[in-house]
Amino acid sequence: MNKEDKQRVIGKVVAINSDRFTVELLSGIDNFNISGFDDIHYFAQLNSYVIISYQNYYIVAEVSGVREKDLNVPFSNPKEQILNKVKSGKFLEVLPIGTLKPDSENKREYGFEFGVSVYPALYTDTLYIKEAELDAIFNVRNSGEKICDKWEGDENCPHDDNQRYNTLAIGKSTIFPDYDVKIDINKFFGSHSAILGNTGSGKSCTISSIIQGIFYRLKNYSATGSSFVLFDVNGEYKKAFSEINKRNGDVAVRYLTLDEKKASGEHEIFTLPNWFLNIDEWALLLKATERTQLPILRNALGLASLFSKQGEEDKKKIEETKNHILATCITQILRDESSSPSKKDRITSILQKFNTTDINLSQEFEYTQDNNSESEWNLRSCLQISYGELVGLSPLIEFLEQKEEDIPKFLSPEFHMPIYEEGIKFDFNRIEDAIDLAILFEEAHGNRQIRDYCSSLITRIKSLKDREDFKFLRKTEGDIKAYKKHLLGIAQGSVVKKDVQITILDLSTVEDEVVEVISCVISRLLYETIKNFEPRNTFPVNLILEEAHRYIGHNPQREFLKANTIFDSIAKEGRKFGMFLTVSSQRPSELSKTVLSQCSNFIVHRIQNPEDLSHIRQITPHISDTVLKRMPSIPTQHALIFGHSVNLPTTFKVNEADPLPLSDNNKISENWFKPKDTDLSISTNLNDE
Repeated sequence: MNKEDKQRVIGKVVAINSDRFTVELLSGIDNFNISGFDDIHYFAQLNSYVIISYQNYYIVAEVSGVREKDLNVPFSNPKEQILNKVKSGKFLEVLPIGTLKPDSENKREYGFEFGVSVYPALYTDTLYIKEAELDAIFNVRNSGEKICDKWEGDENCPHDDNQRYNTLAIGKSTIFPDYDVKIDINKFFGSHSAILGNTGSGKSCTISSIIQGIFYRLKNYSATGSSFVLFDVNGEYKKAFSEINKRNGDVAVRYLTLDEKKASGEHEIFTLPNWFLNIDEWALLLKATERTQLPILRNALGLASLFSKQGEEDKKKIEETKNHILATCITQILRDESSSPSKKDRITSILQKFNTTDINLSQEFEYTQDNNSESEWNLRSCLQISYGELVGLSPLIEFLEQKEEDIPKFLSPEFHMPIYEEGIKFDFNRIEDAIDLAILFEEAHGNRQIRDYCSSLITRIKSLKDREDFKFLRKTEGDIKAYKKHLLGIAQGSVVKKDVQITILDLSTVEDEVVEVISCVISRLLYETIKNFEPRNTFPVNLILEEAHRYIGHNPQREFLKANTIFDSIAKEGRKFGMFLTVSSQRPSELSKTVLSQCSNFIVHRIQNPEDLSHIRQITPHISDTVLKRMPSIPTQHALIFGHSVNLPTTFKVNEADPLPLSDNNKISENWFKPKDTDLSISTNLNDE
């Protein structure tokens, strides 16, 4: 210990446990402060820090409690005892949180490492902390580096003011007000993060402030390579990012909305053609149960995508598929035990709705009778009723089962239902007929109850055809590659370059079921796209999931969870390809456990629900109970941050967002107490047209 360290000793370690130490303060310290070379240091504030010398480095400890103990000094009267508490022993309860070790190159500078694997000896000196040590803890050094891409190695670079930043200040420490709380940009935006807190605690302001900080405070070089896609389920963020382009001309924001009334020069109408969806997303959209409805839906989508193809070979395949299905269905009906009038009605109905050039009511064919005489028939005449029986039962069966060179003409022995191909355009209205045809084919194989089992599926698709909030799905035009570029902010053309850094999708006008479908499909499209970029992991995309519990919730009783597994996949594998989630929620206990468990950084605002606090405790076992106990009492605009992007858990005041998102608290007094008959000056849509 050097001379300076000896002069800032405040006490000695008198008790050591696995998770905490007890420090007895020196007897000459009366008011928990000591005069140092630079200032008066008050060291007994809860959540402040002290350091404990150990060999050639220091153990950093957080103050978690302060207490005193009488020293059995005799007093002449009780009043004197009360007034002389300065003579009592004073103790600090401290929690070891990390170590400060000398820099290998510059021994006068220290580097902070979170976590403690060594313990001091009894009576080891405890010191108050200096500014240089706080600098190391709060990581205020090495915030950026100068770069010059075009003049590599040129000492006289004309762009020597360009910076590649490593840290971003997001607020001020509540314990040390002069210190910026900084996040490591690579560790925060290069991994998954969660922003949690009760409604009104400041989550959307925190998100706005952090993103604004990237483009307001780190202007040089402008982070033009960033890609933020924000699912705005409350319509808050247009206001927050309305001035980014004015303050930083290198940055562009794109607003997408489903509400045509909001569409203007700034907003684009959002569309998501139905043929972009995969099987699981269709199941989510139509709420198809896995055991009975999903197989029918899978076959129906295969038929819909096949029937939309236009190539000559495709047309031949379409005709063969329809012929096989119709022949199978009709022969099954002809051989079942229903009455002939019923058979006629069912077959006629099928052929009126589904027919081909080979199998239709007007199709003529020749039938050779037992006496070798030939007669002309057509399918309509075969279905005539005479004395309660079909007059052309045998001719019709023979027609459908005919062979050419011992190969069935219609009933192919090698038939397989077509497989659904994503990216094949087909009209949304075609899916209803395709489901009907798939059900008929299943009925032909003896599953007579399948239509009843699929009644809700049919009702759902009929409903979606007319619902205004699903209009965005019924757009069949669009190129999927151009669509993906648009979402990623890549300029259209052969050269890959960014033209938009922030894409905000306003989902405030639609219900949760719409939000769920859109978020799943968009996230999957983006993830599948960047996985194929070369070189890999060079195009980072940050998805910001506002009110995430509404569409990536954890509920084992739900039947339609497969589409949502895209978020689990991104949480587990996205880091390898450059896809990162920032999850914002007021109910962490309702979020996907997989997603939350993969988050490396947490910014936690006020949380009071015991279930949510317990859930955070389960997914972050390295966080102490002391840290968790702060969460119910954190003020608005304050938060607790912990994780890989900061050196240690820190409570801080979030930098003010400017402009603020559209999430202000209601000013009740101002809106209540006003003169009677005051014009409210609001648009209500309640007045008569």
